[in-house]
Amino acid sequence: MTPYGVLGGSFDPVHNGHLAIADAAKEHCNLSKIILIPAGNPPHKATSVKAEAHHRLAMLELATGQSNYLEICDIEIIRPGFSYTIDTLHFLKNELPEPEIYFIIGSDNLTEIPFWHKYKEIISQAVLCVTHRPGTTMEIPRELSDAAIETFPSPELDISSSQIRKNISEGRTYNHLVPPPVKTYIDQHGLYR
Repeated sequence: MTPYGVLGGSFDPVHNGHLAIADAAKEHCNLSKIILIPAGNPPHKATSVKAEAHHRLAMLELATGQSNYLEICDIEIIRPGFSYTIDTLHFLKNELPEPEIYFIIGSDNLTEIPFWHKYKEIISQAVLCVTHRPGTTMEIPRELSDAAIETFPSPELDISSSQIRKNISEGRTYNHLVPPPVKTYIDQHGLYR
């Protein structure tokens, strides 16, 4: 089986923390590639996504352009309705050759997964590949006691898309938080003003 990493998120915008987590997961879990999946219409963030899907996709393409192991899958953007993780995992299982899927999450998601749509099916379909997020615990909820869980060292970058959007809206610098082509794109399109 080929181990693939899957890293989903709103990527609103994609930032250096996302890329550092992908690098660390690839190295620690010996993943052949990592598939970045921007959320289309996430049920838990339906009103908080600020940039339109085509902008978030374009920024991801700019951020990953030089990588030989990062790929982007737009299935959640083109799929109508809410984007559920389990539907995406089923799609990937059908598309990839003999995949072993490592679903990359931060420790802040551990307590949320038991509330996700068909969470028991999610943990039967993928290894949870967990890294520590600042301000959260690595404690595994009892609902995930049957899950295959792999932890990996965190780059411990305390960067969030919401903080970047706040910096932009307040006219403060954010050069150090996103790849240079992403900053250029944000500035050119007046995003998050």
